[in-house]
Amino acid sequence: MTTRTGTIRMGVIGLKFGYFHVQTLMTMNDIELVAVADRSADMSYVSRYGVKTYQDGLELLQKENLDAVSICTSPKHRQPLIEYAAKNNIAMFIEKPLAATLEQARELETLCNEQNASVMLGFSFRFHPAIVRLRELVNTTLGQAWLLNGEYMFDWLPPANGWLWDKENGNGFFNENSCHLFDAVCYLLGEPVSVMAEGANHKGSPSEEIAAVTLRFESGAIAALTLGALATGPFRNYPRINLLAEHGQAQLEGRDHIWESLSWATRGSSELQTFSAQPESLNQTR
Repeated sequence: MTTRTGTIRMGVIGLKFGYFHVQTLMTMNDIELVAVADRSADMSYVSRYGVKTYQDGLELLQKENLDAVSICTSPKHRQPLIEYAAKNNIAMFIEKPLAATLEQARELETLCNEQNASVMLGFSFRFHPAIVRLRELVNTTLGQAWLLNGEYMFDWLPPANGWLWDKENGNGFFNENSCHLFDAVCYLLGEPVSVMAEGANHKGSPSEEIAAVTLRFESGAIAALTLGALATGPFRNYPRINLLAEHGQAQLEGRDHIWESLSWATRGSSELQTFSAQPESLNQTR
């Protein structure tokens, strides 16, 4: 997918959260940021990078010779972009969530599979050093995971008229935000075979704001998750995971949205082992 010079020619479509993608790509030596597109955002700040600007993302894809593209628009506006990139061998980094509905997600999955497209969703949590270390421990020292308890509770409640709540776009807080925890848990435990949930709405948002979820996995492991948007600001140590396994126990903790530290012990041992690492910031993410 790279050019003969060894650099990857990229574009960014959607410059709200995509702004952070621009910042990140400009720090990477093997990336050439070619163009950006957004229908409404002020793009004057990217002029210092010397890149082309478009209002229409599809026009950008059609006119520029790209190896890859970051698609950072909200889900409602993605399908034609994904379809064009898939059919023209342009690798895609797509911000989460992939889609607003299960039907839309399956349609996009089928399209990308049929075109053998290169696609990565914006689930950066599973690449944080602390969770990668926990995955390694599950595969070795700790052994088969039995029970996981997880929490991902924000103190941020989006405005009721925001795109996040739109059933044809973000489709609620859990689909747009809490999906990070689901991805991390599936990274650790594998494929879920059943899911049950109870949600609640206490602030009058268009859909539920908090939820309790239980899952069972093909491996036999079970998980209980609490998630949502009604936490209080001083509790910044989210997300969190407590994992019981065949040969021990581990606790994974975060701060302000980012996994930072891991502690674990094996059964029969009195020693608590620890690991910590600061993985990313918004201007150097992914």
